[in-house]
Parts: sequence; C-alpha cells; structure tokens
Amino acid sequence: MVKKHYGSWRMCINYSNLDNACPKDHYPLPEIDPKVESMEGFQLKCFLDTYKGYHQVKMRWENEEKTVFHINRGTYCYQKMPSSLKNASTTYQCLMDKVFEERNGKNVEVYVDDMVIKSRNEETLLQDAEETLQTLAQAQMKLNQVKIQEFFDSKTPYNI
Repeated sequence: MVKKHYGSWRMCINYSNLDNACPKDHYPLPEIDPKVESMEGFQLKCFLDTYKGYHQVKMRWENEEKTVFHINRGTYCYQKMPSSLKNASTTYQCLMDKVFEERNGKNVEVYVDDMVIKSRNEETLLQDAEETLQTLAQAQMKLNQVKIQEFFDSKTPYNI
C-alpha cells in the first residue's frame, strides 16, 4: 500500500509478468503541448479529474483472473482495470476519446483521466460544463469528489 498525497491509499501490485505476456497497445496518447496550445484564446477553463479513472473501466470476465493477487486474508482479482497494467493509460485514453468524440478539441481537451472545459465566456462555460457532465453521466463516469470539494472550499472560479 502506498499513501497518496490526498491521504488515501493506493494498492500497488507488480504485474510485470503479465505486462511482458501482453502485446503493447499502440493506441497513441495525445501530445500534451498541442493540448495546452489549443487553450489559447479561451478566457475560461474548468479543470476536471475523473475519480480513479482506470478503476471505472470494467474488465472482461475472462481477464479478471489474470489480475489475481494474494494478501494475508485471501486471494483476489480486479473486476475493474487496475492502473498498474502496461496498457491501462492507452485503454483509458481510447475510452475517453470515444466518450468525448464529438467535443474533444472543440470545447473539451481530454488527456487520460484529466480534462479541461474551455470556453470563451461565462454563458458558454455553463452550457459546456452541463454538456460535459451529461456526457460523463451517460458514460457512467464519476468525477473526483475530493478535487470538487477543494474547488468549493477555495472558491476559485472555474477550477474543478
């Protein structure tokens, strides 16, 4: 177990043998510089973070046993994708690209489990945020509540 900077814990399992047996997923992760540059000219930006993004992706039943691990209380396996797998980030990026297919690059930028809603004014920001939240709800994706609470506590506008 490794303590995260928010105080929660993350379980880390060494899947190097499984990773070595799996072919590399060549789905391209986007380059970050063009994503950052694309926000030029947008007055307002709303930063979002999905809650344990990788763990929101259901594993195929036949692949669950490949993620088996043992602790002193028994043997377990993941039903949702663990972040420590070699192809986890590309699998998740592919999912998010499909979820935001029509809006990615226009008013939303998605980079793995982080996203930015970019808007030219307050009116469009509220509309874009509502569309983004509806899209996430349709995909049954959840946002990181800790970061949302920090937003409301800090009262920093448009930064969740």
